[in-house]
Amino acid sequence: MFDNILRELNKIEQNGGMISVPVQLPIDEDGYFDWLCPSEKCQTEFKILMEDWNSNVSHAQMFCPFCREEAKATEWNTSDQEVYILQVGMDLIQSMIDNAISQDTRDFNRRQRPGFINISMSFNPGVSEIILPISAADELRQKFTCEQCGCRYSSLGAAFFCPACGHNSAESTFTQTIETVQKSLAALPAIRTVVQVTSDADASRNTEREILENSIGRMMGAFQRIAESLFDRTSAAATTRRRKNVFQNLTEGSTLWRAATGKGYEDLLTLAEMADLLRLFQQRHLLAHCEGIVDHDYITKAGDATYSIGQRLVIRETAVSRLAELIGKLTEQLRSQV
Repeated sequence: MFDNILRELNKIEQNGGMISVPVQLPIDEDGYFDWLCPSEKCQTEFKILMEDWNSNVSHAQMFCPFCREEAKATEWNTSDQEVYILQVGMDLIQSMIDNAISQDTRDFNRRQRPGFINISMSFNPGVSEIILPISAADELRQKFTCEQCGCRYSSLGAAFFCPACGHNSAESTFTQTIETVQKSLAALPAIRTVVQVTSDADASRNTEREILENSIGRMMGAFQRIAESLFDRTSAAATTRRRKNVFQNLTEGSTLWRAATGKGYEDLLTLAEMADLLRLFQQRHLLAHCEGIVDHDYITKAGDATYSIGQRLVIRETAVSRLAELIGKLTEQLRSQV
């Protein structure tokens, strides 16, 4: 009596309980598609221009732009995409079953003959849920083009690796980091207002402090990588031993560049710029290693008499902006040396 529904269920069973469901996921207005790093430690969201994903990315191998996690292309769906795909699959199965039962009902009724007792069957399919296409995420702030393979992608903030080929670009990372910090500074008034309205004044001040302090750390990390990349282009790089993160130390970094090119940082910046940069480098060291608490070494090395031992650093927008300006200029000067 239920030949059609049994036939449909048998098809699913013969395919190992699997059915093929065609799903079209949307791209944003710029042609970018959303992805999510499958690494539980990372979970960074990013985008790839769909045109480049089709032509540049191997579906058997993708890379996370932030942590360089490597996995098949089928493992990078966002949570919204997973829910949408599940909804489409369930809707298809419901439609298959409803159609089969409806056909079985019609077949049963056609076989009935008039008599003393008349039997008929009716079936009212459930209302299929209307599945709205998931909306692409808001346009992310940073866009990149891989120097190695040309793949275009984007992420929220700086990205380090191309999702198509895994190339690590210190050049683009540095540029994008500086731009991101500058945009964050420009957005601070709006951020203050939003946090104060949704929370309170204390939360607003803490949010601002974290943004400013984190910006200094991000720029220092980006400078370390670009300085390494540029130094590797010098003829002295192959024979020069250097410790990890040496370019986050202003004095050591300058000494290495002087030995390699004949010019240290003091030759590339003014005395006032060097004094400001030294103080900012020392402040970053305090934030990273001493929770921002001023000690004797800081006062001595930075020459900063505005603090007493035991106080905590107060980072202002002007300091972050000045650091962006100075390491930007220093990077350009170092680039001219190689």
